[in-house]
Amino acid sequence: MLRIRSLRVTAQLAETEMCAEYCAQTGRLRVLRDGALVREWFPPNSWMAIASVAGARNWGTRPDSNELRALLENQMSLLNIG
Repeated sequence: MLRIRSLRVTAQLAETEMCAEYCAQTGRLRVLRDGALVREWFPPNSWMAIASVAGARNWGTRPDSNELRALLENQMSLLNIG
């Protein structure tokens, strides 16, 4: 049986919705702004992006919602949102 595990974290600031999505099956990491794709990484870059902001506890290969939230906050800062 094939299991696809996807993790999604969203944040709303003013009129902007930001979202970070991670697919455990493929390792794809996406950041969306109001539903539009802003950034997309695939392994090993997705793992390094997560580990760089959330610490290397899982080396980014199995992020939890706190780690994705840290990535999302970092990306929002880089995009001057908030």
